[in-house]
Amino acid sequence: MITIQEMNGHARKIALAYEKALLPLAQETNLPHTAISILLFIANSAEQTTAKDICELRGLKKPIVSMYVERLVAEGYIERQAVMGDRRKSALVCTDKALNIIEAGRARQIRFAKEVLRGISEEDRAVMERCFRTMDENIDRIIKQKQDF
Repeated sequence: MITIQEMNGHARKIALAYEKALLPLAQETNLPHTAISILLFIANSAEQTTAKDICELRGLKKPIVSMYVERLVAEGYIERQAVMGDRRKSALVCTDKALNIIEAGRARQIRFAKEVLRGISEEDRAVMERCFRTMDENIDRIIKQKQDF
């Protein structure tokens, strides 16, 4: 049985490899990897566009997200828009200035995913996707539980 340490190890290795995959784009644009990652998250996640969403779904700390969001806004890559029904929230939206970076970033994401999955059959990928969905549901249930499990 896989241990939690092994799961954490795999997750960390994926994160390091993903950072390496985006590094050339970071160097080309003079933007830090995390800023590019946040920009791509906003571009790829139409339903989760607040700073809080980025913190929760990307596992980043609030001060880090705040710093990079401020930089992306200041440099004209994203803008804040009011969220209907909640004046306290701002949706983060990519601007036209960000389109070339987003396109290049998405291409790198696709190449990265293909490389990570190289040698894994379609059948095994389907099983893996099912397992990840089930794990995600289990994790959500654990997080929502009020008492210990």
